[in-house]
Amino acid sequence: MTRLHALGALALTGTCLSLTVAQEKSVPAKKIVLPGAAQPGGAPLPPANSPAGKELMALRSQFSVQQSQVLAKLRATDSEAERIELVKQLPKSEPVAQKALEIGKKNLEDEAAFDALQYASTLGSLPTSKAGVEARDILFSKFIAHPKMKAMIGTLTSTPDGRQQAKALLANEKLPRDMKGQILFSLAQDAQNNARRGLSPQEQEKALEEAAKQYELIVKDFADVPAQRTGTLGDLAKPALFEIRNLSAGKMAPEVTCWRLDEGKEVEDKLSNYKGKVVVLDIWATWCGPCRAMIPHEREMVERLKDKPFALISVSGDDKVETLRTFLEKEKMPWTHWFAERKGILKDWNIRYFPTIYILDHTGKIRFKDLRGEKMEEAVNELLAEMKEAK
Repeated sequence: MTRLHALGALALTGTCLSLTVAQEKSVPAKKIVLPGAAQPGGAPLPPANSPAGKELMALRSQFSVQQSQVLAKLRATDSEAERIELVKQLPKSEPVAQKALEIGKKNLEDEAAFDALQYASTLGSLPTSKAGVEARDILFSKFIAHPKMKAMIGTLTSTPDGRQQAKALLANEKLPRDMKGQILFSLAQDAQNNARRGLSPQEQEKALEEAAKQYELIVKDFADVPAQRTGTLGDLAKPALFEIRNLSAGKMAPEVTCWRLDEGKEVEDKLSNYKGKVVVLDIWATWCGPCRAMIPHEREMVERLKDKPFALISVSGDDKVETLRTFLEKEKMPWTHWFAERKGILKDWNIRYFPTIYILDHTGKIRFKDLRGEKMEEAVNELLAEMKEAK
């Protein structure tokens, strides 16, 4: 068991600790994250001003300490045998979720009840968690109008039972309009995200069509509803709908105009300038660990394809062009670099995570999305072969 596998085993324990490792699949495009988008992590600890609040605070603290102690040992050891044993020692979340559920059920009139049920739902996010399912059932049935509920709708609808409960709520005529809009947006966002998770092409198409219909309803009936942070649900739904309708495999890539780095200055460049070549658009940022992990292979791929009609375009989402230039001075990346200024393609294409990768054929049609490493190179070679046969 490698260190990465050991840390990955956390998912099997149901723990909700946020871990960052260089090999993680992607990171949120945090600098341009759209307002209202669900963010990772639990809610703040509830105020311990009641017996129920104090009981919940003690439960969370004890679980956190136990978790931290094992993780500290896990990170410190290089012994695979010891890692395996340490993973077994990680505290199980289901018993803690059950205790939190009981705190909430016994104290439904206490402010701490909502926080206890939220904690139980967060820990019990796996489909096998009975405590998590029951906690979400209570939250949807008894706390739908709670002031904190809108902020956690995205978390609740990320589970199968939560999605079903949320969909059932939409038929409730007494449900406040702003809550109905938020539920619709969360369901649409979840369906869109699910299309990335190893589904078959038919399942992906179905998930995206479901998301598109929900986004369309939001634009039609809930566009003015305030989002979680700034802006409105319409501000969020429109670019997401554009992504689904215009940036799926088989669609012609929309035109993009961006600044290209060229010998100490920036010059205007366009995606259409690369028509006639197979193009990889790698949308990234210098602070993104998974993006940086791709550089060695990209460098090798560019060298192998240097005599082919191929272009790799890295589109930076960094705050400042100086940051990108400084990085490129230290890291050899001999291909085309665009600086997007955190607008343009980054917003127009609804970029939600880094890296986001599009692979276009020589006609400018989007053929693949989010392939990396050998799979990316295989797709490029496949499109180069198609191009050769078409001549």
